[in-house]
Amino acid sequence: MTRTRTRGTGLAVLLAGFATAVSLVVASPAWAHAELVNAVPANGQIYQDSPRTLLLQFTDPVTVPPDGVRLFGPDGARIGIGAPVHRVGDDTSVEAPLNGKLADGVYTVSWRVVSSDSHPVQGAYTFTVGTPGSQPAGVTPPGDRSGDAATAYGAARWAAFAGFAVLLGTAFYLAWCWPAGARRRSARRALWAGWGASLAAAIASGLLYGPYLADGDVASAFDPRLLSTTWATGLGRALGVRVALLLAAAPALVWLLNRYPDAPDRRTRWTAAAAVLAAAAALAVTWSIANHSVTGEAGGFAVPVDVVHLVAGSVWLGGLVALAVTHVPTRDAVTLRVAVPRFSHTALVCVALIAATGLFQAWRQVGSPPALFATAYGRVLLVKVALVVVLVAFGAAARGWVARHYGAVGNRRRGGPDPHQLYAFYRRLLAEMGVGAVVLGLSAALVAMEPARSTAATANTAAPANRAAPVPAVPIPVPFSAGSGPASRGAVLLTVFPPKVGPAQLHLSVLDPNGAPLNVPEVHAAMTLTDRDLGPIPVELQGADGHYIGQLNLPLPGRWQAVLTVRTTETDQATVRVVVDVSA
Repeated sequence: MTRTRTRGTGLAVLLAGFATAVSLVVASPAWAHAELVNAVPANGQIYQDSPRTLLLQFTDPVTVPPDGVRLFGPDGARIGIGAPVHRVGDDTSVEAPLNGKLADGVYTVSWRVVSSDSHPVQGAYTFTVGTPGSQPAGVTPPGDRSGDAATAYGAARWAAFAGFAVLLGTAFYLAWCWPAGARRRSARRALWAGWGASLAAAIASGLLYGPYLADGDVASAFDPRLLSTTWATGLGRALGVRVALLLAAAPALVWLLNRYPDAPDRRTRWTAAAAVLAAAAALAVTWSIANHSVTGEAGGFAVPVDVVHLVAGSVWLGGLVALAVTHVPTRDAVTLRVAVPRFSHTALVCVALIAATGLFQAWRQVGSPPALFATAYGRVLLVKVALVVVLVAFGAAARGWVARHYGAVGNRRRGGPDPHQLYAFYRRLLAEMGVGAVVLGLSAALVAMEPARSTAATANTAAPANRAAPVPAVPIPVPFSAGSGPASRGAVLLTVFPPKVGPAQLHLSVLDPNGAPLNVPEVHAAMTLTDRDLGPIPVELQGADGHYIGQLNLPLPGRWQAVLTVRTTETDQATVRVVVDVSA
């Protein structure tokens, strides 16, 4: 036991060191989230004649849902346009024909497309035809995007992770730790439950992904247009492959349950375990090729690392389910004496792999320690890491329990726990399973979130974000802090005049702690009407020496949010959010 434990600890140290070395030598990834780089009509431009089409050009290939481009008129009502499509041979462009001539006024274009990593990206801008004219008071666009599908799709993602963990963990536990369990009804139920949940979650994800991209509701899950959009994305095709692999795996599961020997020799056990892991890796690839792993310069290395991370976590957490739900309740002292130490050693190797691959993923997707606390992705990741540490503590206690009750004393092995001790161990396993379920939920959430490094790079939610009350008649400075250096601390002073629908000027002053103008390398501004899912609308700023002016058109009344990003150094920036009440 001591010799095996030493080997496992050495393996953990070796893998962690390897991941650290890789993180130091691999080039910093350039995140491939699509950004709008050109539009016709252009943002803020005035056109004397009505345009005939809307053209959006992005930095990377995108997939556009049927309702991915919307146009709102001067009165706030939605205007029907043709279906958005790609230009021939150019997946980076989206073109939508206009159905008729546009009257004079200010128009708002709202777009929502799918980036190369299968995540939706959205924005908005305004343009003017002829004379802007007046805007009717109190008019807002209809709430045609309910977003109900987002919650259902999130639940399907969690079910997919949970089902995969139960399926893989149970199959590996039976093949490696408890071959005789294949004859047990409880083990069979757990295995098929994991398989069924995985299949159902994959199908549900495929149906819900289209409505999720369109920010629609669950009722549109069978819309042929949305299903076609889903299949056109990398994630949609990966889900199709996953369903096919799960169906192909069913005969192998039948063989495992009916033909696998109760006491296989060492070679047979190794072969069966390797086959389970190979099939699991194939399934795990369907996640890894359609998430954050495919973006960045190190994508070729990140995908297999992500596969190892997912497989190791599923073997560990799913094995806990198999041990607690199917094996421990049997109180079979003979098979538990063999299976529990085997699983303990397996869990140690899994923890080492999770630590090594998780370290690389954290470096790649977060980039810097400040981003852990300054972005939503980083904060969720911190919670996940904290819970994994709790799981590791549970595992360490379990290894000690196994050593006390199943280890050797001299040349004689211990007799095993009594029923009371086994029940206490069972309750500990249930608590560990509960924490593991939360970890899977956080993993599903992280898959859908923009990585911290990408968030900071695109200045959508950079750190630290300061929220302020609505801008009063006399604006007040809103403080910011980012990194170190002479421009690391200060405040911004924002004025939008007039705060009414139509043309307006945005005045932005950047001040040092003493209230004097502060010269910073770069400043960005954007406006978002969150209640109507409109924006961000970029505002082009001009100026220097701490004072900047931007021209904008506010198309609709409501509570707008000004997102002001102040870059203080080459690597540090702060985003300040200020609410601006806009009247009709």
